[in-house]
Amino acid sequence: MRFILGTVLSTLAFQPLLEASECDPPPGSAYDADLFHKDVEVWYVSAEFLYWTVDEGALDYAQKMRQPAWSPTTPSFASGKVQCASFNLDPGFRVATGYFNAPKYWAVQGQYTHLITRGKDRAGKPEAGNEFLTGTWPQITTNPLVHAHSNIFFNYNLAELSIDRIFITNPHLRMKLRAALSMAWMQQDWKVQYFDGTGGNTTIRNRWHYMAGGLRAGLLGDWYWGNHVYLTGGTTAALYMGGYSNDSKQTTSFQPNGSDDPTLPVRDSRVEDTRPSFAVQVYLGPSYQKCFGCNRVEIFAGYELTGWFNLQEIRRSSSGLPSSAKETWMSTNMLALQGLTTRLTVDF
Repeated sequence: MRFILGTVLSTLAFQPLLEASECDPPPGSAYDADLFHKDVEVWYVSAEFLYWTVDEGALDYAQKMRQPAWSPTTPSFASGKVQCASFNLDPGFRVATGYFNAPKYWAVQGQYTHLITRGKDRAGKPEAGNEFLTGTWPQITTNPLVHAHSNIFFNYNLAELSIDRIFITNPHLRMKLRAALSMAWMQQDWKVQYFDGTGGNTTIRNRWHYMAGGLRAGLLGDWYWGNHVYLTGGTTAALYMGGYSNDSKQTTSFQPNGSDDPTLPVRDSRVEDTRPSFAVQVYLGPSYQKCFGCNRVEIFAGYELTGWFNLQEIRRSSSGLPSSAKETWMSTNMLALQGLTTRLTVDF
């Protein structure tokens, strides 16, 4: 952020020197004759600061009762406030460089996006003696829980090479038709722990990983509102195909029988496949854009949302003897990355 502010202030300080540049419009021309430098062949660089979070479903790990159960001896269903894993707002970045081939109205660009975000949650037993903290995963203990912990980690990487066809529909509106080759790599690690009052505990670890390539297409635009202020936005869609793996593992310190081995997991399953994923991106916000002689500067701040489908997958199962069937109960949800995006772009 300091880098962005420093760059902007430096540019403004040198504005009087740049005003006499040969790249300025000729005297007597309209003030908005070339708002987008459409006739100037340039290279440009872009740096973005991301302040994003991740939203997902199926991340429940415990329930905290708010009233006694209807019967102390007869089995009942879920009751209480559901405790779910959640992510923090964390910083990330996106960098890009490109070339605009005026006056042929096309541009080529390479960019890379990176985000790491985490989240920690904890739930404790209610104070009332006849109210309990219960797990939404098997607790594997005969003693009531006193604490439940959740720790989640997400690593997001996206690299793209795009080509834009640029349309200046009128002096105040620029549209970009984008097509891109894209590579995505992401990883999620979710750990849930249950603790009872006697030192017993169980740990569930759910991890998935996705690496894929795909194609992206969309439409971007800049609409001039006056005084160097624009409305900037865009929407793109992408289809990926790649390798997916999902691991679910559970260990426990509980040993009800002498033949039980607590060094071995009570749950240990893995799924691997080649799968498609569909992603949609939308961003919108104001921008400040101005030509300083041969250089053009853009400062953008807005909201961005990217939704991924067919990736977030939580797999639970029934229990039984080693030779018995175990049914799979699977929850799938959209994976959404969202938050503030700020960008500084300078051409030269």
